[in-house]
Amino acid sequence: MSATRRRTAARIVRSAQDLTEERGLDGFTMDEVAAAAGVSRRTLFNYVDGKLDAVLGAPPTPNPARLDEFRAGGPTGRLADDVRAVLTPVLQSKGVAPEDWQRLRRLIASEARLHKAMHDKFAVVAGYFTDAILEREDGFDELRARAAATVILALFDLALDAYVEDPTSSFAACYLAAFDGAEALFD
Repeated sequence: MSATRRRTAARIVRSAQDLTEERGLDGFTMDEVAAAAGVSRRTLFNYVDGKLDAVLGAPPTPNPARLDEFRAGGPTGRLADDVRAVLTPVLQSKGVAPEDWQRLRRLIASEARLHKAMHDKFAVVAGYFTDAILEREDGFDELRARAAATVILALFDLALDAYVEDPTSSFAACYLAAFDGAEALFD
């Protein structure tokens, strides 16, 4: 995604979150989001499908080449190391300030529809990871692959708490520390 698209996407999310905080999820229209973000309605819908997407933003996505390498068993051949190799660049590129994470968490906690939509987004990502793990790991059945994907994604919540608590660290560092802790439980 280009820098211009990232900035526009961030303005849309920030505007939708501002309006949600001020008026609640039902207290504004998508036209108002577009106006607040300084984009046309058409442009707005090139970025998001609706209010829930506007408030939550897009989930981070791995580099397709890195994901293909992961599916093929790389880059190291060791699942935990390869998960780190796929996720670390994604986490480092997100660049979201702790106060923005806090705000998003407040909004999700205050609105059940946002909570469900976030859960649904993570379920889709978990499905991608499940499929990728099944493709690369001989001997993994679907339950084991889903369990691995679920743990990988559940660590995001722990990392988010740690990052909000100590913003002097990076989100990537918090995630990797949580990942290392989880990995140590199974060694």
